[in-house]
Amino acid sequence: MIRKFAVLCLFALFATAVFAQNAQSSKKDADETGWTSTASFEGSANSQERVLDLSSTVGYNFNEHWGVDMGVPLSFVSSSSTTTTTGTTGTTKTSSSLNSLGNIFMDIKYQAKGDVANYNSGLTLAAPTGSTSKGVSTGRPNYGWNNHVEHDFDRLTPFLELGLSNGLTDTKFFHRPFTTLGFVSQFTGGTKIDLGGNFSVGGSLYDVLPAGQQKMYSKLVAKKSTTTAGAGEHGRAFELAAVTSGDASLTRDNGGSAWVEFSPGKIVDFQVGYTHSVHFALDTVAFSMELNLGKLMKSANRY
Repeated sequence: MIRKFAVLCLFALFATAVFAQNAQSSKKDADETGWTSTASFEGSANSQERVLDLSSTVGYNFNEHWGVDMGVPLSFVSSSSTTTTTGTTGTTKTSSSLNSLGNIFMDIKYQAKGDVANYNSGLTLAAPTGSTSKGVSTGRPNYGWNNHVEHDFDRLTPFLELGLSNGLTDTKFFHRPFTTLGFVSQFTGGTKIDLGGNFSVGGSLYDVLPAGQQKMYSKLVAKKSTTTAGAGEHGRAFELAAVTSGDASLTRDNGGSAWVEFSPGKIVDFQVGYTHSVHFALDTVAFSMELNLGKLMKSANRY
């Protein structure tokens, strides 16, 4: 544990050094200033759930470093699993679904490009607008701070990420069947390889390090439900109860992801990926498509 904490501290120090170096060496890019807008469509599936997420954001970049944006997500979740009804000896195959507004969020972003590395940092604040009875929201505001450092070696781009938040968040390739409340840090390291022709591949490893009291809100088991969504093996407390409280081991996780990306003209970005969660023994396949409406409109105005 001490070794992992030391790695996180070293990463934070390196990110701070890059921040200072880049603040002096970055060059202004006029195309990155002004109004921004994106629309994204993501989907994932594993043995526990199928998820479709729609999200749209509107923002403004003040200069080549600073920007803000605001987003509204919509979630469509369905599950189909063997459930055990309390008070009976048999099992039944049931399915459930939920459609819910997610947590409306605002990002404050910083980015800088330099000879040593490129650095991106974002502070996210989210209001508890999602459904608490369906496990989409904890009923409390969420905040998170994410840092990303990368360096280009021709076609190879290794990267490191450090995220700190009061709740474990989803990624593009892993929409979790639960929401959490409690301090958590997430460390990710990986690399991308440019294949040419707007194609690239990537892979990464992640480690989730919670601290203190944790709460897990299931998207599979409704509040006051008399059924479960599984046996709760591999630490899957979200299969047994709508809300579970515990120590840091409740939301501890580690695993890896791999993906293929196609990004023509930097206006449309399409990704297909796979994530394996070691702790929860979950295999998730996912896709993500993002349309940069801001760049699309700027390109159209040139003609």
